[in-house]
Amino acid sequence: MNLQQLETTVDKEAQQPLNARFLTVIANLTPNFAEDEVLLLSYYKQVRATWSTSAIKNLQKATGLKLTNKLNRCRFAIYAAKLQLQLMSSEGCENNQDFHQKQLPVTSFSREEDNNSITPVSEEVFTIEVKEQLLIAQEQIKILESQLQDKESQIESQESQLKQSENFSVLLLTNRLLAPGMPLNGTEESPAMRILGSPKTLTELEANYRELIKREHPDVSPFAEEKAISRFAYMRSLYRITREHWQELKPTVSISQRELEKRMKATVPFSPESFWAMK
Repeated sequence: MNLQQLETTVDKEAQQPLNARFLTVIANLTPNFAEDEVLLLSYYKQVRATWSTSAIKNLQKATGLKLTNKLNRCRFAIYAAKLQLQLMSSEGCENNQDFHQKQLPVTSFSREEDNNSITPVSEEVFTIEVKEQLLIAQEQIKILESQLQDKESQIESQESQLKQSENFSVLLLTNRLLAPGMPLNGTEESPAMRILGSPKTLTELEANYRELIKREHPDVSPFAEEKAISRFAYMRSLYRITREHWQELKPTVSISQRELEKRMKATVPFSPESFWAMK
């Protein structure tokens, strides 16, 4: 029997007076199964149509259920069936023809004031619901934490890639990257070139010179005035010569081993490291 046929059958049966057997079936259903849900929701509709408003409110208050979703309506139907069975048992009746005219008692569904016990409906059901909600919340928190970690990792990776891209773009724009296939000849490590910051491109030479002007100007130099003036004059002269003859002196031009050795052995009046030491 499919769900549509089951709903039709239940709707027809719901129009008939309820008996203890039918109520017992309803009271033992489980909302987790689709077929049980259909039965419970159909019975819930009949309760809403036949019970008095105050009786429904009393039972709803006793069970603490908000009838805004199917699950709570199914639970409400189970409690209603159990309550009707209790009334049948206590009054000896076999149907519910007079139920809609009665103010149904719900004391068995609420806290008992004479002792500290709470009936299964008010304590166990509430405890189970709270535990279920807590477990669901914990799982959701774990999922959110995992998603947050993934997002943070992605952001860090993207920031790193962006920074590398920006640095590369700056180097390209300032022409401080060597063209592909242009190896260095080693002269950038000669004493004179080291004073100028071992430039590999003309743009780098000019940038290093501007930095040296700031560092070596006699007004800011840490050396004695006479030495500071000598250093400053030598650095400017060295830059001027290197700038004028850059095409012959640049470290990417082809030179002989003898020429390389000659430049590497050339002496300078000041230590190259002293021009770039922290000041």
